[in-house]
Amino acid sequence: MNKKKRITILVIPDGTEKTKRFSISIGIIKAAVLVIVIIGVSFLTLIYSVFDQQYRSHELFKTKKLVVEQNNQIMNFSNKIQDLQSRLESLQQLDMKIRILANIENPRTNNNTTYSMGGPTLDMGGYSIPSSDVNKGMLVKKMNMDMNELLSKTGIEEQSLHQIYEGILDKKDILLATPSIWPARGWITSPFGMRIDPFTGKRALHEGIDIATQTGNPVIAPANGIVTHAGPDDGFGNAVILDHGYGVTTLYGHLSRVDVKVGQIVKRGQLIGNIGDTGMSTGPHLHYQVMINGVPVNPMRYLIGSSQ
Repeated sequence: MNKKKRITILVIPDGTEKTKRFSISIGIIKAAVLVIVIIGVSFLTLIYSVFDQQYRSHELFKTKKLVVEQNNQIMNFSNKIQDLQSRLESLQQLDMKIRILANIENPRTNNNTTYSMGGPTLDMGGYSIPSSDVNKGMLVKKMNMDMNELLSKTGIEEQSLHQIYEGILDKKDILLATPSIWPARGWITSPFGMRIDPFTGKRALHEGIDIATQTGNPVIAPANGIVTHAGPDDGFGNAVILDHGYGVTTLYGHLSRVDVKVGQIVKRGQLIGNIGDTGMSTGPHLHYQVMINGVPVNPMRYLIGSSQ
């Protein structure tokens, strides 16, 4: 029977001490080395596992933080798109109102363009944060499409407002020459049209409107113009006539005082005289008359607001 292989270790001390001998089986040595290796590998595995777990936790925290930041950016982008849409709708409504007030035609209503004022709006209320990255990518793509459409509409609206600006510049002089504000505050006691003349008792055309108020109250120019008459004028007593250009003239009769002179340029809202009872008058009032190319027309066509 074979003997097991052994390793003998001699320990030779200094001096006179005896030499010591140790004998160890090779199998035990192998087992000890194997145990040490297993313990070392296990320790290294444990250390790697701890560091790997810490790394994964850190990466997971960074990922969650990035997702939160992305979601916040998407919501902020969504809010900005909706705010831009609301502002564009307000601009479209303002565009329409200005065109109506300035009597400027909208050329887009006379062609086949797909864009029109106050038209269908984008569906901006459906944005919600999806859970998957694929769906988020689709959402961002939709938001980009919505933004591009808004930018396109904004460009068209910019062109429209520029056209309105040019139209208003073209009509500025006409607008300033249009007698649109009340020359005096008071009560209309006799409108434009046929009536019984208080002095002749016969039916006759009343070529203006009578605004009754207290003597001395101000009379102002309802539009820019040049004074062509300032002083007595038969039945109108003290009167002023303004030439506003474009064939438009206005007359102010029965004044107690005239504050302008012939040839003077007046601006809208400027004082031209005071309410009186001069000429053929039954009491303090202003006879206000508008003429187009010398033909009397109803002043109410041009006046804005109330006389009170």
